[in-house]
Amino acid sequence: MLAQLKKLLGWYPLYVGLQVGVGADRLRYRCLDELTLKPGDCVLDVGCGPAYYFDRLPRPLVYHGFDTDENYIEHARKRFGAHGTFHCEIFNETHLEQLPPVDAVLLLGLLHHLSDDQCRELLHNAARALGPGGRVIAVDPTFHPGQHPISKWMSENDRGEYVRKPDGYVAIGREFFTDVDGEVVDKLTRVPGSHWLMKMRTPA
Repeated sequence: MLAQLKKLLGWYPLYVGLQVGVGADRLRYRCLDELTLKPGDCVLDVGCGPAYYFDRLPRPLVYHGFDTDENYIEHARKRFGAHGTFHCEIFNETHLEQLPPVDAVLLLGLLHHLSDDQCRELLHNAARALGPGGRVIAVDPTFHPGQHPISKWMSENDRGEYVRKPDGYVAIGREFFTDVDGEVVDKLTRVPGSHWLMKMRTPA
């Protein structure tokens, strides 16, 4: 049953509907508020999905979104292609030469889908992509003492296979950034859920 649901989430209307239904959209909007983006900024959004939060970004904006799901990217291009560039591929070091200095990197619900080594490769490239004053923000499900039983179940059954405790995310982040901080956010979603919101600055 869970495997079938995870497969169905590849259909973007169901994915977006579930995001809004459980309140995961609120997490993404909180991340955008934390970044305080301004018109003219350059944003790199890795794992952008259908980018349903794009209308919350300031315009004009230099925006590059990456995702490997063709349906998600096709939908994003149809809705927002006039205002941003969407790539149906994995972001890697070959893209660094194609990007201007980046003001903000969005990793929204991505790191818990990646192994430690994949996270290291991504954060290494994200650090290299940043311009002066640039920052990275990530939010992912987490485990922490005293979390709600439903929250724990949600983390255990997430599509991502690498849900970590906060110190697991932080340890990888500090390999590539000297300024890493974050907080557990567990009262923002409509369904009990615990997430680690992490901000990274100053490439190591």
